[in-house]
This record gives sequence, C-alpha cells and structure tokens, in this order.
Amino acid sequence: MGLEAESEVRVGHESHHAHALLESRDLILRGAFRKTLPIAELKDLRVVNHELLFEHSGLPYALALPEGQAVKWLEKLTTAPPLLAQKLGVDAAHKALVWGHTEDAALNKALLNAVTTDPMQAALSIAVARKPTELTAALSELIQHLPHAPIWIVYPKGAQSTLPESAVRSHMRALNWIDSKTCAVSDTLTATRFSQRKSA
Repeated sequence: MGLEAESEVRVGHESHHAHALLESRDLILRGAFRKTLPIAELKDLRVVNHELLFEHSGLPYALALPEGQAVKWLEKLTTAPPLLAQKLGVDAAHKALVWGHTEDAALNKALLNAVTTDPMQAALSIAVARKPTELTAALSELIQHLPHAPIWIVYPKGAQSTLPESAVRSHMRALNWIDSKTCAVSDTLTATRFSQRKSA
C-alpha cells in the first residue's frame, strides 16, 4: 500500500508521536511508540474528523493524520486486495498459454479455468521458470506462438533465488522486452510482466 505519515496516536488514554506506515498486511507505528498491527486484526475501523479510529486486542486506537488523509487510509484498510488472477489479467474470457510446472497452490488457483493450449484463444502467456535454462526454453516456445502478447515470467523470490529478478530483467531486455508490472504470486514465487518494446 505504501502510505505513510507523521501522526499522533492515542492508545486508551495515552498519547504518543509516531511515524505511521501502512503496508499491505500491517499498520506499523515507529518512533517513541513502536507497534506492528496486523490489518486483519483491526476492528471497528472508522474516521472521525482527522482521526482514524479502530480497536486492536481490546484497546481503542486513534491515529491523527494530516488533513484529508484519514479517509484515504480508511479506504486502503477496508478495500480487499485484488485476487492474483486479477493481477495477472486472466479469467475464462482472457486465457493464458502456460509453460512450465504450476504446482504452486496460489498460482493454480489463479489459473483455474484460465488456461488454454490453443494460441488462438490466448490473450497472454505465462512462463514458470526456476532457472535460466528453463526461462530460455519457455521464451523460445511462447514467443513463437504469441510473438506480440504480454508475457508474465514467474520465478522464485528472495536473495537465494535460482533465477534472480535481475537476471530475468536482463534476459528479457536483451530480447527487446520491457517490464511493466510486478506482483507477488505466493510465499515462494513472484512474477514480472513484460511487453515487446515498440519500434520508434
């Protein structure tokens, strides 16, 4: 989510200055008062004046935010994040040509009823690669079938990845494909979307 602000936070009857940071899963308070609050555990979220009010573990919280920000924070906190299928842009009407093993549960769920083996029915392609040789093989096949459609490269995340993000980007850019979007797939996989660079 990436929202942050200097704020005053009231917890019960005590007040503290804090730097508030809203991430995808947590509301983080830093400074003299430090606390990480899982968003899923926040109750009775609402806005009164410039304050974001909620309860956590039975305690009432009031987060005083800059003018106009409290409503924005409330919207972020109460809006369900998009499903992985929505992030990838796939569904029964926008199917993907897939290369590689999709044993990842989150990826399988996203691709349910959204995979085709017919390039004529595919809106995009997805390559699941865990090492450079797999990426090369995937691209050789997918680009041949869908030379102009977007490609999602799904690869292991983390510092110890067998196919680091930097290697994926370098490989794709060398082929004249540019990245436009990245999203987490699961605890172990991430994905980056590439489109063929348009000629000047």
